[in-house]
Order: sequence, then structure tokens, then C-alpha cells
Amino acid sequence: MNRRFVNLLVNRLCAPRPAYRLHCIDPATLFYPTGSPQPADPAAINDSAPAPGRLPAPTISFDWPCKPHQSGWMDFMAFKNNIIAVDHEGRTLLYDTASRAVRALNPMQPPLRSYNIFVTVGDSLYVMASEAGLGSRLIWFHALIYGQPPDFIGQQDWYWRPLDLPCFDYEGANYKSDLPHSDYDSDADEDWNADYTDSADDTNTNESPHPCAICAYTVVGNSQIWVSTLGAGTYSFDIVSGTWSKVGMWVLPFRGRAVYVPEHNLWFGFSDKDDQLCAVDLALTQPVLQKVLEDPPLPEACSRMASHLLHLGSGKLCVQRLFQKTQQGSLLQSVPSDEKDEGFAVLAGVEVRRDDGIGDLQMIKHKSMHYGFDENGVKLL
Repeated sequence: MNRRFVNLLVNRLCAPRPAYRLHCIDPATLFYPTGSPQPADPAAINDSAPAPGRLPAPTISFDWPCKPHQSGWMDFMAFKNNIIAVDHEGRTLLYDTASRAVRALNPMQPPLRSYNIFVTVGDSLYVMASEAGLGSRLIWFHALIYGQPPDFIGQQDWYWRPLDLPCFDYEGANYKSDLPHSDYDSDADEDWNADYTDSADDTNTNESPHPCAICAYTVVGNSQIWVSTLGAGTYSFDIVSGTWSKVGMWVLPFRGRAVYVPEHNLWFGFSDKDDQLCAVDLALTQPVLQKVLEDPPLPEACSRMASHLLHLGSGKLCVQRLFQKTQQGSLLQSVPSDEKDEGFAVLAGVEVRRDDGIGDLQMIKHKSMHYGFDENGVKLL
């Protein structure tokens, strides 16, 4: 595996000055050793209950970026094995998980509250953001690149470069608001610290999603970013030419981000139908699901709040699910504080392989770990 850590950011939402603590989990703990005996029935693994896990000590803490009880925010993005942090004033930090060193980068201008999409392509980080609210259109696109900033004389450094937004070809008559993607939550783990937004950011979630809202995205050929919209098809951004083009009127069959697994030349993500892990070949004219790994039924009184997928290398994946549960079986946000129970994350190791390298695709679940967080906020990176 070439991924060193699975990163969890945790902060205490009710603290007057909540620090963001980064816990780095060794992904090897999610897999059985190579060559170890496997049960005769794979379902014995796939349906087993997650084992209780204990988070390792935090490697670093990011302090609240303003005075106690003052309105502000800090958001985090994964950049290869490193972490990028941006606050409400655009101040940007890079944390190197290998050397455990922190350095300040050129600020992001203008900063936005939530970054719905961030992907690494080559040696740069590409970030997109939408208007506040569920299913809103894209309004912001920047890249964090290393080079010579415009109108700057001096050494090369990391800086944020604004990029062109796509011009979606949309005809209102062709849009249906009940498309299966319409409940896409833009990797809901991106909104884990929403309690600290200004009141002006409050939105009416009953509004219909915008037909040009992004519902799925991925990286193709390490040179293109593909994004699918609710009603305007799928588009590609070429990082070399800096231009957008239309791929087709079809929609990627994922919910949120899909990751490429080069060992099998397939893309893996969560199905837009039922949020189950699935595989797709994007070389096809109109991609369709090839393989689905079904999760066991949710425990009683639990609601899945977010799903996240990491490619670890060597045909191995880490499936991260964030849940909330209450004594009454309701979402935490909708019940009195004295009835709140806990939030928890489940991390599962999944191995993708073919018999003799040429047989049918198999997705085998190894170990899964359960981490409880009470009323803390959690972000999966």
C-alpha cells in the first residue's frame, strides 16, 4: 500500500475554542496479513460487526482561527498524503504528515465557506465550490500549484490560481428534479463543522436542486477532471489546456467522488442509487455499474450521514462511513440535546482482486473498525 495513513479530524463542537485534532490511522490495521487463512464463507467477513477501535494519539492540533465564540471557520482538504487547512480569512497551511512539519502558504482569495470538490491531479490540488445550499451551481474554481505567481518577482512557491468555470449546456425542458442524484449531499462530511457558519449561510433545504449542480466527479487519465451535473450531462476539464469540454449527456453512476484503481483499470465509488460501493469502467461510451459490494443493513436507530473512499494502493480500498444514532432513532439535529446519543465512524478495508488476474472481479471486505465520537465533529480525509 502506498497510502501511509487514513486521516480523521476531530473537534469538540461545544467547546468555546474548539481545536481540530488530526488522528492518523495505519491502514494496515484494516486488513488481514497476506497469506492468512480466509473463512470458507466470504459472508462471514462481509457481514461481521465492526470491532471497537481506539484512535491513536493526535499527531497535531489546529487551533480555532479566531477569538473564543467569534464567528469563523476552518476547512481541511487532503493533498496526496498531506493536509491543507484554510480559514475564513483565506490563510492557508500545509501539514506534511511524513515530516510532521507545518508551513504557511500564500493565502486563498477569496476564501469560501465550504469546498465541495477537491482532487489531486499530478502535483496540484484542484478545488471547486458551489453556492450555499443543497444542490447549488458551481461558482468557484481554483488550483493550488507550485510555480511563479503572476506579477510576483522572487522564488517559486505554492499559490492559488483562479481557473475558468464551465459553461454548462442546459435546456430546462430536459431537466427532471427527481433524478436519483438529487439527494446527493456533496460528501456530507464536508459540512461537519457547519455549526460555526454565519446565520447568513442558513439555507432552505426544501429548495429544488439546481440542474447544473455537480452530483458526481472523478479524475481520468491523471490529466482530466470529469464532473456530472443533475440535468446538463458530464463535462471534462483538461489541466494542460485549462479548457472545459462536454463528454456526453449521460451522468456518472456515482454519488460524489469516484477514485481510479489502476491495478484493475476501473473507477470505484458509491452508487447513486443506494450508496453501495461499486465499480465502473469509464472507457465505455456510457458507463454502467459492473460490480457492487452490498453493506449489511444499518443498525436500528442509525442514519448514514456521509461516505468516503480512499485508494490505498495494491488494489486495496478504505471505505469510511459516518453515522449518527439516537435513542429515538431520529437524526441528531432534530432531537433535544438531552436525547442525543452519539456519532460514530466505521472504517473498513476492502481488497479488489481477480482470480489468477483474469477472472471475475471480486471485492472482499477484510476488517472493519468502529470509532465513537459522542457529540464531536468528525471529518474524513
